[in-house]
Amino acid sequence: MTVEQQVRAYHQLSMHQPENFAPGPGQLHWATQPAAFRRYAGARLIELQRRPFAQSVDYDAVFAAPVAVPASLDHASVAQLLYDSLALSAWKESGGSRWALRVNPSSGNLHPTEAYLLLPAGAVDEAALLVHYAPDKHGLEVRAELPPALAAQLSASLPVGGVLLALSSIGWREAWKYGERSYRYCQHDLGHAQAALAIAASALGWQVRLLNGVAAAQLDGMFGLDRDGFSEAEQIDCLLWIGPAQAAEFALPPSLLKSLAALELAGQPNQLSTQQRHWPELARVQQLCRAPALASRPWLAPAGRQAADNPALLLRPLLHQRRSAQAFDGRCGIHAELLLAWLQRLLPANSPVPLALLGAPPQVDLLLFVHRVEGLPAGLYWLDRSGSGTVSGWRADFVWQRVNPELPLYLLLEGDARGLAGFLSCGQNIARDGCVALAMLARFDGALAQGPWQYPRLFWECGQIGQLLYLEAEAAGLAGTGIGCYFDPQVHELLEMADSRWQSLYHFTIGRALVDERVSSLPAYPE
Repeated sequence: MTVEQQVRAYHQLSMHQPENFAPGPGQLHWATQPAAFRRYAGARLIELQRRPFAQSVDYDAVFAAPVAVPASLDHASVAQLLYDSLALSAWKESGGSRWALRVNPSSGNLHPTEAYLLLPAGAVDEAALLVHYAPDKHGLEVRAELPPALAAQLSASLPVGGVLLALSSIGWREAWKYGERSYRYCQHDLGHAQAALAIAASALGWQVRLLNGVAAAQLDGMFGLDRDGFSEAEQIDCLLWIGPAQAAEFALPPSLLKSLAALELAGQPNQLSTQQRHWPELARVQQLCRAPALASRPWLAPAGRQAADNPALLLRPLLHQRRSAQAFDGRCGIHAELLLAWLQRLLPANSPVPLALLGAPPQVDLLLFVHRVEGLPAGLYWLDRSGSGTVSGWRADFVWQRVNPELPLYLLLEGDARGLAGFLSCGQNIARDGCVALAMLARFDGALAQGPWQYPRLFWECGQIGQLLYLEAEAAGLAGTGIGCYFDPQVHELLEMADSRWQSLYHFTIGRALVDERVSSLPAYPE
């Protein structure tokens, strides 16, 4: 089989169906649950400060372009960036158990995503550093201090005032619970983390963009993940530039990459589990979809600064109070104006932060299940956020009636879609009990035709959309939940798709959350 055929085979294998779920563990083995945090024993820890929410910017201001003048790259700005994107947001306790929540969402709260930074000299330390972010301590674990000559080469290679940040995945963290399907969830989480970083960076006046010029396999050496000592495999998925806006992607010299890969590293990675189960197709697709070095491309220029729609709504409290709802009340409704505002937020032209991060045209459109929206009939709708227009070859009874002249939203079918939404989301009531649910469908064939490395990027785009929906729900006093468990073929059958041009890759729902009074909440960090 070709590489593309192997990726398609994995996608098919990892589909859920009502009588045949994707291969998984069947039951949870709690004794082997991975530790919640990657740590490097023996590495020097630089503690980062946490700034009060009173210094927050307006929520609506950050999505059009970086806000105001770029912040100086220093201890305070690096600390704020990570605190508002990847840090803990609370601890929860119930029945003798205790677990952490984070600013960025994760499938099952398992958090396979880790972050590594290359910091120029003078940013947080006199020396240039290669560090790992430890969210449990809100600190930086120093894996290496760059010698002066290498530090000078790093500074000469980067635009002034910014950093390189790499996001990695530990596949076992998700596979422990989800088996072969977990690759999808790791990539959803990457998208959530990318969007969280982009929004936090915008509040500092910074831009976040994907760097394509270094092959993914080479990034492992650049950040020390190809060394001995890792009990669980971890690999870099993407490299990001974070700093003042740049017009185009810049290249990193091969000599810099070679020198970084030869650094002597401090700290021993902790063992996350006493034992692992091997999932062969997960391991295979992880390697098949790693991106090669790609040509540099221009970056989308930042949009003009837009005035905040609601200047009383502050960004940072929303970032830290975001939660994934566990159940909805099944009664709450919203006005159509609110739903239309949410959908406007999801259009790439309206939210280049974070939707321009990948530097590629949008490839994901939305199928909506409208349940309780005053001013819109209940039923199925389609949001053409990719600019593809109406879709040919689907159900003959779809009416494709445009709902709003300013928004590419189409009514497909009127009717009560609550039971349908719940069934398609693996029978989960939360998809039927919200105000609205949705499925994210990607232009699958077109993406894979460009290369297998595009497969995870479809999930990244879905994760970015999910992060925006989480924040929009919080801003409206509601709650959202990403849904990774859904019946893929049945979604496609609903649309009467005759081919694989479109594939459903992520579900989401928004409503009024029910609060579990048995669970207590504690601060993320000691006061």
